[in-house]
Amino acid sequence: MIKPLAVLILAHLLADFILQPASLIALKQSNNKPRKFWNSGVFWHSVVHLAVSTALLVLWGLWTKSALFAVVCIFAAHYLIDRFKFLWKPGTWVFILDQVLHIVCIYLILLAFGLAASPVPLVGLAVSFGQHNLTLSLSSKLALGAMCVIGLVWVSGHLVKNILGSLRLRSFDSLKKPAGENSAAGLEKLPTLAEDKNGQPAEASTGMYIGYLERLLVGVFMVSGIYTGLGLLGTLKTLARFKQLENREITEYFILGTMLSMLLGMLFGALLRFIIFY
Repeated sequence: MIKPLAVLILAHLLADFILQPASLIALKQSNNKPRKFWNSGVFWHSVVHLAVSTALLVLWGLWTKSALFAVVCIFAAHYLIDRFKFLWKPGTWVFILDQVLHIVCIYLILLAFGLAASPVPLVGLAVSFGQHNLTLSLSSKLALGAMCVIGLVWVSGHLVKNILGSLRLRSFDSLKKPAGENSAAGLEKLPTLAEDKNGQPAEASTGMYIGYLERLLVGVFMVSGIYTGLGLLGTLKTLARFKQLENREITEYFILGTMLSMLLGMLFGALLRFIIFY
């Protein structure tokens, strides 16, 4: 009863964090009308979720008539949650609440179709898992491991971005400009940064991929037990930004972002190590 839940949560993470390009997010935002229920961007995102869920259930050998009905209901629930999410102001708690609602809906729908354990046995299974008393098949370990990797690289990145944004910190790029340079925009228009194919500033996009690689390396060090590598990684990152850290605002932004990224990387890395050596 654990495998269908793990597989569908994995499908949700894939659809939400990897298979949702910037163009689809822009379509969702452009079609957001306060008094209009239909949103084509949310619909196509939900279709991707439906396709990924179906593919993974078939791949794991879990495709049944009950699973078909469950996936269709999850598709509808996903559309409703994402559609009404636009009624709230974006922020850290909205991001967390959105993910919790999606996962809870997946569990409740599976429970309704008899494809998930009831809450009390589920807690018992979680305790047994923590005590290494639960037998896990290779396919179950693969699903759980893939969830940890997505959490390590992509979910952590979105969470760090939302936390820094909720603290009303200026973007790292704007902090690099001398004081008063941004305020003179009315006198002289500053040149804009080159943009990548997703419409993001090229430097911001590069920083995002650096963050992905950083947390991936943290995960590798945690799984391998090379904990001294964490200190080396932090030192290398500091040296790369050494000249920019003369600015106090940049230093605070850099330290907070790095500590959050490293902390989440270590948490997901430790969980991944636990699953691999289970």
